[in-house]
This record gives sequence, structure tokens and C-alpha cells, in this order.
Amino acid sequence: MKSLLVIATALAVGYVGAIPADHPLVAKLDKLATLNKRQGGMTALANNMFNPKGGKVAAVAGAPPTRQANQKDSPAGANRVKMRYGPYKVPNMGVTNILGEEGALWNYADPVAEKPCDAQDGGACTIVGMYAGLEYPDGKNANIDSGLWLHHFVLFNVGPGRQDATCSSISLPHMLVGSSASGSERLFSSGNERTQAIVPNWPTGKNVGYKLKKEDKFALIVDLMNENMKDEVVYLTITFDIMSPAATATYDDMKPVWFDVAQCLTSEWPAPYNSGNYTVPAATWVANFDGEIIGAAGHLHDGGQRVTLEVDGKQVCNSEAKYGETKEYVQAKAMHANPNSATEHISSMSVCMGPKFLQKDLVKGQKWKLRAEYDYNKNKGMMHGNGKQSTVMGIAIMYVRVKK
Repeated sequence: MKSLLVIATALAVGYVGAIPADHPLVAKLDKLATLNKRQGGMTALANNMFNPKGGKVAAVAGAPPTRQANQKDSPAGANRVKMRYGPYKVPNMGVTNILGEEGALWNYADPVAEKPCDAQDGGACTIVGMYAGLEYPDGKNANIDSGLWLHHFVLFNVGPGRQDATCSSISLPHMLVGSSASGSERLFSSGNERTQAIVPNWPTGKNVGYKLKKEDKFALIVDLMNENMKDEVVYLTITFDIMSPAATATYDDMKPVWFDVAQCLTSEWPAPYNSGNYTVPAATWVANFDGEIIGAAGHLHDGGQRVTLEVDGKQVCNSEAKYGETKEYVQAKAMHANPNSATEHISSMSVCMGPKFLQKDLVKGQKWKLRAEYDYNKNKGMMHGNGKQSTVMGIAIMYVRVKK
């Protein structure tokens, strides 16, 4: 199993190209996925292999509760619930993992995560809003200005009838949490820009939500970075706006569509150039269901300018990055004190919605393509100690109304 995991990891970070469907490795990975669903072996092996000095630790004494209901500013009729996941220990910058990542909790799989639904509804509820954060045990915000990064995370919903829109049964991120793309879907994600997806505030987001069933279960992949020279313990937070099944009985369901330059891998891709500008395209996705598009937003690494989505060759979404908008996203000194490494970091990504999304409907057979644009002349990237650019990402999550 270890040898298969090494090959899978190489695929995950983009060091091995796409393989044909009839390659023997595909059958082996398919067998591994089935075995992992039954035994969860890959989850533990990957966590131990890549994060031997970090991971989930015991709850911190005196920390705020892990579920905090009735938060402020929720949309009308919704209960805003903040969930605190973890806590996770993130190794210090002096610790380098086997992939060469410094100060990293790298794609740590947390296969059991609590849902936000109210107990009286038996684990069912409708999600109409989501956004993420990172906190120290005492509830204080953790961000770049204190050396902590919410590099990215992926929230999975695992349950009967759940199917990821853009991955088949062979999908490494799903395997890492002990599932498959035919038994779960990627529901939400965020990088350190912490984009909010409050659907009722979007022009076409009325009377629609993601309907969680009693049988559904959450799982997470958590990727955090620590630029300090001491280990840190933090909680990932996801704040949900939820409504009861009874209150949303007439609502349409909502389905996520995950676009990625490293689709069905772990989203990271080697920077093709160390300077200048370039575009990383994703593989074309052929739409496999019909619906009404609600909105989408992208995610990039430093140096990234925008994520675009095209439908049948026409650009319909342009999610643009902004840098250093608040002091939390500005460092006094670059990582490794490298003058060519970024000190101002991505602080927001614009959302394509309403008139800013030029395609209104998702139709089976449409050909969709994501492109991630980078320009180190405009904004510096994050460099390792060896002077090489860190891996890049290009992701967009699109939410689609599936009408009754």
C-alpha cells in the first residue's frame, strides 16, 4: 500500500502527468479506493507519512465551545452557527516534511467532522451560507500577520447518493478521507482569502440551499502553514447559515461544481516558471446535469491574478485577486528573508454572480474550462528557501440550483 501511496502522492502534487484509463495503475488505484473505503487505511498512512509532527490534537482546556449557535448577521430566517474543527498542531518553520514543505500541516485528512445542524432536526438541515476562518484556542483570529495561514481546506459531504460533479470514482482527495467521488462530493473550500458564500445575498440565490440529509457525514482535508519557529495549535472555523428542513421544504436544492487545474488530485501544481507570467489551464469538463447558476469564486496562490471560467469557448466568469487590503495580509519580512518572495498576499477573490456571471444556465453537454493566470511581475509569489516558487493552485467552486 505504501508504494501505491507514493505514486498517488506524486500524482497529487503534479509531478506525474495524466495516465491513460487502461494503464494498470488505474486498476490498482481503483482497488485501493475500495479497500480504503472499507478500512480507512490510506487516511492514517497518509497522515503519518506526510504529517509525522503535526495533526489533530486533544481539545484545549478552557477553549470556547466547538459549536457556537446564534451568531450575528445571519440572513433572515437562518441560524448562524460557527463550528470549530480540530484543534490542529502545525509544525514550525524549522520542520520540513518529505515533500520539502516547511512549517506545513499538509493535506491532513480529518475523516470525521461534525455537521452544524440543530439536534432537534436529527442531523438534517439546509445550508444557505458558508465562510471559513482560523483561530487560536482562545478564539483570537490567526492570520499572516501572526505567521499562520489557512492555506486551504476541503469540506466533503459523504452520504448515500452523493456524487462529485467533476470527478469519477478515482479521486485522490476523496480517497484521503476514506470515501470516493461516487459516494461523496466536495461541498466547500477556502484559502486564506476566506471568501464568503452567503447565497441569499446573491442575486439568484433566493429560496435555494444545500440540503443535508440525516445520513450525510462531513469530512475535511486541512492544509495549514506556520511561519513561526515554534509549533502552533489552531482551530479551523466554518460558519454556516442553516435553516430547518421544515422551513425549506419548498426550496430548490443546490449542487457544487468543483473546477481545478489538478482535478481529482490534491489541487497543487508545480509552478511552470519561476518568473514572468503564465496561464495554467484545467482539463475540460463536460456538464453532466442541468441547473441554474447561482455564483462562483476562485482560489489562487500568490502571484495569481485571476481565475476565469469559459463555456464552449466563451469567458463567462472572471474571479480576480486583490492583495494586502488589510494589515493581516501584509508581512514585515518575506519568508526566508528572500527579497523576491511576497510580503503582500492575496486578501480577497471577487465572486461571479448576477450580471457578473455571463452564463445563466448549466446545460448537459456544455464544455467548461478553467484557467488560472499568474504574473510575478505584478505580484510576487511565495518562494522556498531554495529560491523556487512554491506550488500553485487554480480552483473555482460554482453553485448551481437544481430545480424540483
